[in-house]
Amino acid sequence: MKSPRAFIRFISVLCALSIFAVQPGFAATKSVTKLKSAGRTANSIPNTILNGVGAPTKTIGINGDFYIDTKNLNIYGPKKNNLWPTPTSLRGNDGTDGKTGTPGVAGSDGKTITNTSSGSGSAGATGATGATGSTGLAGAAGSNGAAGETGAAGASGSAGPAGPTGPAGSTGATGATGAAGASGSLGVTVSDLTPWTISTATAGTGTFFAVFPLLQPNKKYMFTIMLNATRARYPGEIKATIALNSGLTGLKSSQITSYLTTNADGSIHASEVMFHGTISVGVDVDSIKLTVVDTVGHSLGDPISFTGVAWLTEVGSIS
Repeated sequence: MKSPRAFIRFISVLCALSIFAVQPGFAATKSVTKLKSAGRTANSIPNTILNGVGAPTKTIGINGDFYIDTKNLNIYGPKKNNLWPTPTSLRGNDGTDGKTGTPGVAGSDGKTITNTSSGSGSAGATGATGATGSTGLAGAAGSNGAAGETGAAGASGSAGPAGPTGPAGSTGATGATGAAGASGSLGVTVSDLTPWTISTATAGTGTFFAVFPLLQPNKKYMFTIMLNATRARYPGEIKATIALNSGLTGLKSSQITSYLTTNADGSIHASEVMFHGTISVGVDVDSIKLTVVDTVGHSLGDPISFTGVAWLTEVGSIS
């Protein structure tokens, strides 16, 4: 052919001859031959091997056919009861690596050929658009996409109701004992002494009796005893002493004696004796023994009369 256009005209002529070729005649008869339905059936065409990209669908092929999945290199068949069985892979086991060949001998550098042609052919005519191809089989499902980004955190919920009250805690340790407070006074006891009289001609004689008869064990006291002595004439000299009846040394006192205290008309003479001190009682009940004597013995014809008052206070300590 001299040109592409001549070749195209030749092909067109052949197609026309094929269309208008003489067809065999049909006898003019009253009977009509029934045409067969289109498509392959098990009774029309022998079984064959089909192929396609991906696994076959249920509608492809007939019973007895085979099918090759050219994408995954799997073969299905034979089809039975209009169902394709589990495929068999056509891939063989991986072969062993071949030996590395020896490097070839380096060839000599070729010469650069300069194209001296300056002419160019004209562009050929655009060919006719081909017929639209049939729709391909559905492709296999793609892999899962990447997970999306985490959404923003939701708003906080409202506060729940208050829980029940917890159990009471254990009792704490007992604190240290505080310092003892100062001892205070426990009250004052005042008692009048029963009046008595001394009348004797013997010097150094007189009377004695107990004052504060119930001093409690292991107690401490402060006391004062005041004696008054009176007589009609010169009173002479008197003497008074005190001591613990138990004989212990827990008593401390002072004594004041006055004489010749006389009324304005000189009819009565008086004397005073005062004791003041502290007592520390031992483990038993104790008392104070008061002794008063006429030191010169002149009271037989002129008796000496005595009265007195005693004060007693319990204290916490004695310094």
